[in-house]
Amino acid sequence: MSHLKRVCCGLAPALAIALLGAVLVPDAALTQVVICEVLADPTSDWDGDGVVNFRTDEWVEVYNGGAETVDLAAYWLRDGTGDAVHLNLSGSLASGEVAVFYGSDAIAWQELHDLGSSGLSLNNSGDLVQLLQTVDGQDELVIADEIVYLDHEADDDRASGLVLASGDWALFDGLNPYNGELPPLGTGCLPTPGVVNDCDGQVAVEADTWSRVKATYRD
Repeated sequence: MSHLKRVCCGLAPALAIALLGAVLVPDAALTQVVICEVLADPTSDWDGDGVVNFRTDEWVEVYNGGAETVDLAAYWLRDGTGDAVHLNLSGSLASGEVAVFYGSDAIAWQELHDLGSSGLSLNNSGDLVQLLQTVDGQDELVIADEIVYLDHEADDDRASGLVLASGDWALFDGLNPYNGELPPLGTGCLPTPGVVNDCDGQVAVEADTWSRVKATYRD
């Protein structure tokens, strides 16, 4: 295991949650599951619980770019503020598929383990998001992937996402158009939680709400 960037060594997962070390560079060998979309400043009911909440409606999406189905219980999320892990992922993820995890998922997991109720804790002025992984059945967490988003990417229902066809990160600002010049530039594409990102250059004429967008697609 000498090629792994160790975050916490020799600890059971419950202890690793509270005692994670400093931020490290991701290991290039751990690239099967990656972060593919982040929405940090929700103003819509993204998790579908009937309430708009800045903590519960944040979300992070992950993508399995490998050939095999993976057990997401081996993966964890945290942001760049402090060392605590915010969520142990769950479920399985087939090759080429995505899974989205909301702030409400993080809060439920934290409360179950008596770790407070901070949620995903995504900063609206920009942040670092890390995907950690348990490797080889051991109680060590290593950084599998990490991304940084900027202030303008985290403004009122804007998401940053990896466009798989091109391999580039784009601003999904269809609900809140961005007209500035700081990259990533606005695309007019809608955030796509739970769906593989495909930004084909559609342009938003005006801002809309997530509720109205969902209603349009249902019709």
